[in-house]
Amino acid sequence: MRQLFLLLLSASLVFSACESDDEEARGSLDLTFKATYQDEPLVMFDKVYTYPDGSPLKFQLFNYYVSDITLIKDDNSEGVLLSEVELINYEEVYDNATAEQGIRLNFDDLEPGVYTGIKIGLGLTGELNATQPGDYAADHPLSQNFWSWARGYVFAKIEARADRDGDGQFSAPLTYHIGKDELFTTLTMNKPLIIQKDNPANMTFSVDVYDILSRDGNYLDISAQENTQDHTNNVAIYGWLWENLNNALELNN
Repeated sequence: MRQLFLLLLSASLVFSACESDDEEARGSLDLTFKATYQDEPLVMFDKVYTYPDGSPLKFQLFNYYVSDITLIKDDNSEGVLLSEVELINYEEVYDNATAEQGIRLNFDDLEPGVYTGIKIGLGLTGELNATQPGDYAADHPLSQNFWSWARGYVFAKIEARADRDGDGQFSAPLTYHIGKDELFTTLTMNKPLIIQKDNPANMTFSVDVYDILSRDGNYLDISAQENTQDHTNNVAIYGWLWENLNNALELNN
């Protein structure tokens, strides 16, 4: 509460000072999404990690949709919609430096003021999931990750290869594709911030993929073939992984 009060006071001073100079001043916000594995930067293909059972592991793909990204205002209004949908995709993260930079989304021309937090939809709303790639331009987030047979999108993908027998060959594929209307979740994260001219705001999010694959000492037994892949068929697998993803996505600052 004290932090919010100080932000409100600071904002009032800033805005009153510049109001006469530029009543149309707008601000900007960067949202940065970082991925790790046991607190190490998540890198595709070459870097070796350790699956919870001790098996060496290399990742090939990790992505997920976020939608209805909305800044929360302090007046209980509907807030400010930043984006209808974005795909947070780490498939081209090949080194630590790129991983540490994260995936950055920039939003300009925002109304100045004090905001109390942000809402992020994890996955897609039923309305968005009922569309298809042909409805969008080639560079749109929904131009990919579509299951034609399922009439919907893959909300999240985790793909990796494991060395289960210790021979140095990463020959065991792990493939988890998750997507279903009822999985859509709205996450509310409280963090006061000020949007103002010439002072870009930033929010950084992180997700540790180890915490998606492991929780409270439990993990999928990948020595059993039926646990090495799932395309939203077995709720014991996809439901558990999706719940873990919801818990793993955090706002850091």
